[in-house]
Amino acid sequence: MNSLLILDKPQGLSSHSAVHRVRKITGEERVGHAGTLDPMATGVLLILLGSAVRLSEWIVDHDKKYRATVKLGIETDTYDATGNVTATRAVKSSENEIRAALASFVGKQNQIPPAHSAIQIQGKRAYKLARQGVELEMQPRAVEIYSIENITIENDLVAFDVHCSKGTYIRSLAHDLGAKLGAGAHLAALRRTASGNFSIMQSLTLEQVGDAVARGDLEKYLLPMDLAIPQFDAVYLNQTETRAIRNGQFIAAPENLTTPLVRAYDEHKNLLAILERVSGNQLKPKKVLNNAQ
Repeated sequence: MNSLLILDKPQGLSSHSAVHRVRKITGEERVGHAGTLDPMATGVLLILLGSAVRLSEWIVDHDKKYRATVKLGIETDTYDATGNVTATRAVKSSENEIRAALASFVGKQNQIPPAHSAIQIQGKRAYKLARQGVELEMQPRAVEIYSIENITIENDLVAFDVHCSKGTYIRSLAHDLGAKLGAGAHLAALRRTASGNFSIMQSLTLEQVGDAVARGDLEKYLLPMDLAIPQFDAVYLNQTETRAIRNGQFIAAPENLTTPLVRAYDEHKNLLAILERVSGNQLKPKKVLNNAQ
């Protein structure tokens, strides 16, 4: 089962717990995920099965799409609905002012992550320190918001679709929107609709995964694991080259390669390994996958 599963994660379940549930349902021991979703959020969570787990370090660069709902007038310490209320204010902004404020966030920017986040600070998760009452000075990170569209405004609730780069915190976007409007705000709901090329339309719920396992047809819902790393050039090896890579040896590199790392397929067109370019004219094994036979 060396594949990808697009899971529609339910609300209230951490990404780690979702992996545990998939492991239990499928019986596959090697299960991982790429692109953590907060427990409050729902939607696309990329589940890695079998040898696909070994590709996780190269999958985190995917851009993301979300449907977000922001509650104006109430701030929380976590920047979302799970936190403690820290301030309440009247909302005086017009619809045009709210739309203009949202539009101002489109583009490249330095965003300050929430203190209640999984970012490492001196070897500890920021959220653990925040829960202990430690005052944290979070460092801004470069992110990009490509678009904010389909905005709907109903009383103090603002919903919109957002397309953003990796590492963007929608909770921070909600908080910053509230600050810009002078009313405060927090993220009331969040649904990830896409991660890279993977869409919510391809996803299964945990219940649907269980049903597919019971029917014995889960395989038809799984995706080839190489779809998770389209950013790398591909090389197709003959039998001799395949044997060399399996034995940890170097092979000659084709002249048309453009990426430092390369997807290598064996003579049967199965993903065999990730190779690294060396001195421009050679390839060496970076990671040989367990499914290579």
